[in-house]
Amino acid sequence: MEPRADRRRLPQPLPLTLDGLFTSIAGRFPMARAVQEGQHHLFYGEAENRAVQLASALVRGGVQLGDPVIVHCADHRQAVVAQLAVLKAGGVCVPLPSALRGARLDRITEISGARVVLCSTVTRPVWSYRLMSWVLDDPATWSTIAAQRPDRSLPRSGHTEAAYLLVSDADRQGVSGYLTDHRAWQQTLAARIRRVGGAHDGVIVHHPPVRTTTLPAMWWAFACGGTLHVPSRYGGATCSPAPKRNAAAVFGPDEYARLLQSLSGASHPDSRRLTVLIGGPCPRTVVDRHFEVLPRAPLWVEFAAADGAMPWTVQEFSPGKPGPEYPGASRPLPGVHVQVVAPDGSPVPTGQTGEVRATGLPLPYAGIRSADGACLAGDTAPLLASGRLGRWRHDGTLEFCDPSTVPPSAARPRNP
Repeated sequence: MEPRADRRRLPQPLPLTLDGLFTSIAGRFPMARAVQEGQHHLFYGEAENRAVQLASALVRGGVQLGDPVIVHCADHRQAVVAQLAVLKAGGVCVPLPSALRGARLDRITEISGARVVLCSTVTRPVWSYRLMSWVLDDPATWSTIAAQRPDRSLPRSGHTEAAYLLVSDADRQGVSGYLTDHRAWQQTLAARIRRVGGAHDGVIVHHPPVRTTTLPAMWWAFACGGTLHVPSRYGGATCSPAPKRNAAAVFGPDEYARLLQSLSGASHPDSRRLTVLIGGPCPRTVVDRHFEVLPRAPLWVEFAAADGAMPWTVQEFSPGKPGPEYPGASRPLPGVHVQVVAPDGSPVPTGQTGEVRATGLPLPYAGIRSADGACLAGDTAPLLASGRLGRWRHDGTLEFCDPSTVPPSAARPRNP
């Protein structure tokens, strides 16, 4: 039997590392469900034990502090165990969408410098000639791992150490990958919990692993002892048991727009499920459609550029409350310093258009240069380019002008 939600409240303050956070919850509620994927589930205690075994094997296999390890798994349960293991081993997670194939894998391998991939049977063939692969749904893999004792040096993670390397599809400022540390993730988690509340009843995602929106969703759920709910990867659309009424949902704006087209208000008349959109600016049409289908459900829109997972600004849309004329008129999050700059990097006056850039501890602390794989880390947090145009409004909010990207001439860094 799972513990009651009111007994699974997160103790404050948050543990210093992401894997430490998970360990804390697993120690308190080992039989609580961390992941519910279709008809299958993963308990907190089970995930913790398997992650310790896998992390020990990674360390014995030569993974050292700061080494990148690619996670390319076919289901969320495998992906969660893999990410926890990499973090415990002191490595840096490089999560990839399960459907990713082709030349992009070579680009990601080159940018990250990874030598090891944690994968599944269906994703392993694409790595056969690229990297050393560990197949996490192969019983032989776990037989070998379980035969060894856990490494006593675990966990090796530190709150100022890198946790994730997220590779972007588009180069900005000559940068293709972004490093975020445990501290940035913890600050982002704490801010989201203060802003919209805890995810004690779980978080729902509707996509295969591991996309950039998966990461904030899963860690929000885990920080509160909740469950990451995922429809079956075998074509189903439900989880069993079904998510609780107050479970939140996390999507990317484009992903949510497609989902809304398939829904009708008649099928969800009383739903008050909190929805959080993370990614690019949200079109007004998506906001309007949300309240047509879910008139009683609050909507939060978080703009996240660069790595696509760490939000820069946020905007709330409440049921029955008229939204602003410009749905992109959001406010910076605590600790995030947003600038609107001209092509030469100088700030533009309020009301004038420029590229939106940002810096701050809750954001990536370094970039990986696409040309040579060099890490662009400095003594101060980098000024990150969004590739989006925007302007400051007189009420202090930031308005994103349109979805077009900034011309290359405007994307030169002010402080490379």
